[in-house]
Amino acid sequence: MTRQRFRHRQDSTRFHRFILGLVMLALLSVCLPVRSNDFQDEDLKAVYLYRFAFLVNWRDMQPADGRYDFCVYGDSSVSRRLQDIANSKPEQVQYHNIKVSGSSQEPCQIIYTPERAKEHIRTLHNQYPDALIVGEGKRFSKAGGMISFIKVNNRVKLLINRKNIQGMPFTLRSQLLSIAVIDGEEEI
Repeated sequence: MTRQRFRHRQDSTRFHRFILGLVMLALLSVCLPVRSNDFQDEDLKAVYLYRFAFLVNWRDMQPADGRYDFCVYGDSSVSRRLQDIANSKPEQVQYHNIKVSGSSQEPCQIIYTPERAKEHIRTLHNQYPDALIVGEGKRFSKAGGMISFIKVNNRVKLLINRKNIQGMPFTLRSQLLSIAVIDGEEEI
């Protein structure tokens, strides 16, 4: 009886290994044609920016028409990629370049700026007090930015400064927090 159980267990293990091997082979065949240099950091950052709209609890700021307002300050490779995404999803996204328009009348839920000066970030906070302000690098976070893109082990990561988000009319969802480095809580 125990010999039969042992033989059954061995057969079951072999079968599971065979299935696992097939799954791994299928995954490798799908993943190998995609090379890491097919995607640039700018592409990843633009996708992150787009996804932020769905990874934030907007509370009262949820757009009635379902279209989020993405604003950028100036022209950069990231802003151009974000504009491409916005153009492909007009039912979900409106895109504004607030440096070009020079107007603080544009509604903005998310603002991306490559500038890191403390005064610039403070001005954006004053003009758009309810917006999520995103930028580049640790210096941006220290100067008052909420989320910044950083490089960790040659990969783009998110750096979230919770102190700069406190008191805002939105909160970040756990899915976003789980993939980010929290400023002051982890060594970068």
